[in-house]
Amino acid sequence: MENLFVKNPHKIWNLRKKLEKTLDVKLIQDNEGIHIEGEGINEYGASLVLDAIDIGFNPRVALLLKDPDYMMEKINLKNYVRISRLNTVRGRIIGREGKAKNQLAQLTDCEIVVYDSTIAILGLTEDVDVASKAIRSLIKGSPHTSVFQYLEKARKIKKEKELLGIEDKI
Repeated sequence: MENLFVKNPHKIWNLRKKLEKTLDVKLIQDNEGIHIEGEGINEYGASLVLDAIDIGFNPRVALLLKDPDYMMEKINLKNYVRISRLNTVRGRIIGREGKAKNQLAQLTDCEIVVYDSTIAILGLTEDVDVASKAIRSLIKGSPHTSVFQYLEKARKIKKEKELLGIEDKI
């Protein structure tokens, strides 16, 4: 049985029946948190999904973590900047009216959530790696235009590789 501490247990508990069925586990709530009962791999996958939901990902997006090609990376801003600069750096990542975050998500094919001092990225492993690098560049102060140019170049390379992959199979 794996114990999972979640900040917002009510979010998960409201979805309990659907999650238990989809993840093939049993969820038990007590004073210590939410316990996950199931087979080892199911418990591990369920803990990833529940963690993603707790951070703020849509449950349908969080369920992508059942697929081993998907991953979630969390970047703790406190590891990079002083507490007095947290709001400024969060603002750089989110952008005016969420435009920077949305463009990051679109160019990387990832879902991105900003929660307190944590930036969470969920997507295919290679896409998360690219998104993580871009976000770390923004944290360090790189201009948005430079970061978006890098992402557009990375996206173009990815598309070319996909086309070559398709041609190889023919």
